Amino acid sequence: MKLAFLTSVFALALGLAATGQPGGGEPKYAPMPWHLTDTWWDLGQETPFESLAVDVTIGADVPASVNLYVAPIGLGHLSKTQFYGGIQTQSDGYTKKDLKLRGIGPGFLFSMWGERGNDAIRPSDGGFFQSSGHEGDFVSVRRPFAWKKGKYTYRLTRMDREEIDGKPFTWVGAFVYSHEKDENVFVGALRFKGEKLALDRKVANFVEIYGNRRPVSEIPKVTITFGPPVVNGMPVAGASAEAVYPKGVPDYADVAAKDGALVVTVGTPVEGRKKRSVMLIEAKPK
Repeated sequence: MKLAFLTSVFALALGLAATGQPGGGEPKYAPMPWHLTDTWWDLGQETPFESLAVDVTIGADVPASVNLYVAPIGLGHLSKTQFYGGIQTQSDGYTKKDLKLRGIGPGFLFSMWGERGNDAIRPSDGGFFQSSGHEGDFVSVRRPFAWKKGKYTYRLTRMDREEIDGKPFTWVGAFVYSHEKDENVFVGALRFKGEKLALDRKVANFVEIYGNRRPVSEIPKVTITFGPPVVNGMPVAGASAEAVYPKGVPDYADVAAKDGALVVTVGTPVEGRKKRSVMLIEAKPK
């Protein structure tokens, strides 16, 4: 998938306006959101889907005034349907009883493209959702959660089957487990077309600054570690990983591989970056 399209769909799904002007004396950057880095895992082959889980460790508390989006599942495809999910410092949404958009503060989200119907959305108790049709149809579930630094496991899992007009659909639920609190949070579920869902071989993580344009100096200093994807309860043998640093955004992130995970250092300028794509973990024979 081309990075330009990837960035546009991420901007759409956030549902937050990207306005404001660059700070005085700063270089001219691309419009918000800023993907500081996208990290791509190649699992080697398409896989029948039951579950997908990614560990993420956030090394410092991030103030809610900074619009930071940490996406353990930055992009994936289930039988050609795009989805993503992650952790935000500020999110928004509405309920089925009150369609007024409102800010909900820090929380988790799970989004899917190619759908607009509210009947394809199953928010959690006390949760929120979004549906939009400009620049591509998408639906999303959101769950407020006052997250702090620590380790989380973001997991998607196959749930119940539904048949509509003789056609099969499958509900996929998003859960986030806080290791520090020993708490499992149901974010919500979305209804995917088809019964035998297949996970595409490529899945991404990303770190993003979104919302109104803010001074680059406000990009938080934080270390974020993404573990390797776990598919159907098993680590993927031989998976490769690559870091991509998009052009036109502040070079304020660097990624290194450590013990099979990807460690993203955010908030420190990287001078003289020459490569925008760096292979971090080479594929291994299975």
